[in-house]
Amino acid sequence: MAAPPPVRSKGGPGAGARQASPRTLAIAGAVILVVIVAIVLAVVLSKGSGNGSTVGADPAYDGPIIGIPSGEPAVGSSSTATALPYSSDVAKLFKGIPQNGFVLGNPNAPVTLVEYIDLQCPVCQGFETTELPTLIQKYVRPGTLKIEMKTWNILDAIHGTDDSLRGQKATIAAAKQNKAFDFAEVLYNNQGTEGTNWLNNAMIANIAASVDGLKLSQFASDANTPATSTLIQQIDNYANSRSQPSPGPFSGTPTLLLAKGNAPAKFYGVGAPAMDLVNLEPAINKLLK
Repeated sequence: MAAPPPVRSKGGPGAGARQASPRTLAIAGAVILVVIVAIVLAVVLSKGSGNGSTVGADPAYDGPIIGIPSGEPAVGSSSTATALPYSSDVAKLFKGIPQNGFVLGNPNAPVTLVEYIDLQCPVCQGFETTELPTLIQKYVRPGTLKIEMKTWNILDAIHGTDDSLRGQKATIAAAKQNKAFDFAEVLYNNQGTEGTNWLNNAMIANIAASVDGLKLSQFASDANTPATSTLIQQIDNYANSRSQPSPGPFSGTPTLLLAKGNAPAKFYGVGAPAMDLVNLEPAINKLLK
């Protein structure tokens, strides 16, 4: 609504001068007040609207709202006809292994592997679908290694997409139900082309619906909280700070760190050949001695 035109005075003060009446001034003031209130309400309401912002969180990390389209099941299952490819294999891979948030395996394992991954990174996809299953069967399942996941966004800024951020939000939400590794593994086994905005709500819902026991309504709710945005910001800020001065140790994904037990993890390497089991397994075995 536009403000009313200004009241102009013809002539100087005194007789013959034209001035706005008190009634006219009152109406004009009321209109201006309505405009101000409307602007304030628009700003406040936009923080919780479809633009993806969440009240109380840094807008740079809010990203688009993650929602579950109608028709999806209430609880995910890897055994349905509509489950994504390889989801049943993922269920078998993690079955019986404890998960606590972002930690997979025995909490008292003698060695810890920390992985910084980007959910739309094709190199991470190679590590997660090729090397990770062997690590799980050989070290995690017997209880000698635990893996800690850190979701790091390094590709959205390059491509102008939200895929990495969406992946972060969704994986953090799955972690609330101790399903982060299942969700990420199903995602990587069905990963789209980098930089194409492939990880939309429909794809996220399909992944979530393919994870055994994942409650989709809670999943969507947890993905959009200020706490999720804050955690994303903390992970990104730390990892980005370690990438400077360029090229720093965190120069890409996956970035891997190793630790003896629960001691502070030390930088091990980035991408290939660091993630190659020919090099990674001897480093783990050395810490097991």
